[in-house]
Amino acid sequence: MIAVLFVITAAAGTLLRWQASRSVPIRAIATFAVNIGGAFALGLLSTASTDSQLIGGVAGIGALTTFSTFVAELFEIHQIDRGWAWRYGAATFVFGVAAAWIGLTLA
Repeated sequence: MIAVLFVITAAAGTLLRWQASRSVPIRAIATFAVNIGGAFALGLLSTASTDSQLIGGVAGIGALTTFSTFVAELFEIHQIDRGWAWRYGAATFVFGVAAAWIGLTLA
């Protein structure tokens, strides 16, 4: 049963990610939003059962968030404006850590 829930949750995370990237005109903003939201959700899941962490964290949030897209977009932005790239990278790090901490605190 866990395997079935894992696949369903991963598919849902993938669909949410796809919808976020289609809904926001600037891809980097969509990536930022899902990654920060994912960091927060992982913090919340820290006290959940192992099965919930596996299904929600690895499958759902793992499919929703994306480090590879973040790095690719960071590289693209860097080609155009290095300052913007540094701000985007720093903001992702700072807000990601803060969101995870808030999630951990609320869990």
